[in-house]
Amino acid sequence: MVERAKIPADAKILIELGCKRPDAVPYDPIVPFEMLWVVTNGKIRRKFLWVTYRNTGIYVALGTPNSSHASYHSDGTYHWKTSTGQVIAEQRRQAFGQLSEPVVIQNGTVKIQDDALENFEMREFQDHPVDSVLYLDNRVLPPYIAFHVYAVPPFRQGDIPLINDWPASLHIVTQTNPWIAVVLYEQTNRPERPKDAGGLVVAE
Repeated sequence: MVERAKIPADAKILIELGCKRPDAVPYDPIVPFEMLWVVTNGKIRRKFLWVTYRNTGIYVALGTPNSSHASYHSDGTYHWKTSTGQVIAEQRRQAFGQLSEPVVIQNGTVKIQDDALENFEMREFQDHPVDSVLYLDNRVLPPYIAFHVYAVPPFRQGDIPLINDWPASLHIVTQTNPWIAVVLYEQTNRPERPKDAGGLVVAE
């Protein structure tokens, strides 16, 4: 049976013209859920961000050199660890069922140029099914990108504090409970790409 989720009265949602605002909707969270972000230059590919959701919590692994991993457990326990498992910090946060606003799980700024990709960790790709794979091409992106991973109470995506002073961004929200939002920012302008006489981008 599909669950029903309560919609907060002040949540920012779209409503079809002439329809009454619903107070609950059918909602079937995906469990488990895995999302992989990959950076490529057309020749090599490297795992950039791996986000996993289970009943026990949300786990975020970063593939950059000397990176840290974060885990936000369903009971509110939060761990921040090195890639070797050494605990950097431990906190007590709100349990998933008590979340009232978006909470940052992991964030950072990452260099994605070719010289940086050579030093990325998590280099091996195995035949493992995941729910979503997103590719970022460093040939069209600036040298540095920033990211935030949030745990979001359902229907509270409008409360995510977005940074609007950078040129472009990408927002992904998953149907889990809580929702997981990954927000990606391009911190500088994209490099100029060659164009033909008609102004169309040409293949390099």
